[in-house]
Amino acid sequence: MSQEARRVLAASEEERQAILSLAERVCQYNPVEDAEKHISTAQTLAAELPRRFRQEALHFRRYGSANGGLLLQGLPTGPIPPTPEHADEAVGTTLLAAGVLALFAALLGDQFGFRPELSGHIVQDILPVRGFEDTQQSISSTMDLFPHVETAFTDNRADYVGLFCVRQDHDGVAGTSLSPIEGILKMLDPPTVNVLSQPRFKTTVDGSFLRGSGRSDAIFIGPIEIMSGPENRPRLRCDFAETAGLDAVAGKALERLRMAVIDAAITIRLLAGDLLFVDNNHSFHGRTAFQARWDGRDRWLLRTFVTCDLSRSAADRPGDGRIVDTDYSHGPHVLVA
Repeated sequence: MSQEARRVLAASEEERQAILSLAERVCQYNPVEDAEKHISTAQTLAAELPRRFRQEALHFRRYGSANGGLLLQGLPTGPIPPTPEHADEAVGTTLLAAGVLALFAALLGDQFGFRPELSGHIVQDILPVRGFEDTQQSISSTMDLFPHVETAFTDNRADYVGLFCVRQDHDGVAGTSLSPIEGILKMLDPPTVNVLSQPRFKTTVDGSFLRGSGRSDAIFIGPIEIMSGPENRPRLRCDFAETAGLDAVAGKALERLRMAVIDAAITIRLLAGDLLFVDNNHSFHGRTAFQARWDGRDRWLLRTFVTCDLSRSAADRPGDGRIVDTDYSHGPHVLVA
């Protein structure tokens, strides 16, 4: 496993000041109370971002990247308060960093959210929370977060996941892993790829999407295929904490995929001011373990979901808003035991 993504773009001090000035204008509108105005302002002002950043982001949107992501470094965050102890306080939505995130997200598409996930906020705080240290959730810390495609259980999943680091962990050990499809395919034989391309798998709905539904049992979605689309660059749909085969052959293919994902992974240790966009269609991502201290200086990322085509989820966004509001505990794709 290599240690760092090689292709990065670092902002100069002059560029940092220009970006921060634009972010201040975006943040005239709160991303919770006036998400539409916040995002539309960012989309308008994104044309004023430094040219080389715009070129890099548009190239990534069109062609992807060999490492499965786009890493921008040295971006301004504005003042950062103590790291909150709970992700649902939505502190990140009040930061200038949220405006910076919106500006760069605008180069790739439209920000959106899911109602069950932190009330549908388009900017989410990713930080360690007491009691969840060893879980397979974004708010864990002492356990590695298994490689996954974000919200693999839904057809409305993001094309890109934006992760903006505003504070690194104390020991500088937390790493975000990326496993791009190009590297994965090199390690898989054609029969395995063939099985992974068939609807012989199931995956569970994330527990955070079932709060308030009255369901505490696992909700399985399927049957699904893990790879779909072009043979040379298929789209991925899998979460190794949630996805399983529906038969023995599928289970073996899934295990071969898991090993290939591990072997193909690179690790990026995000610093404050680093913004990583993950290609959620063509790359797995995960996170290595770290030690939280709950002293106001813990690791803190702002996360956002970006879609290239907001209209795809129109039927699930009431009032043509930006929030997908779906009951994932029932529906045509739920497997009945």
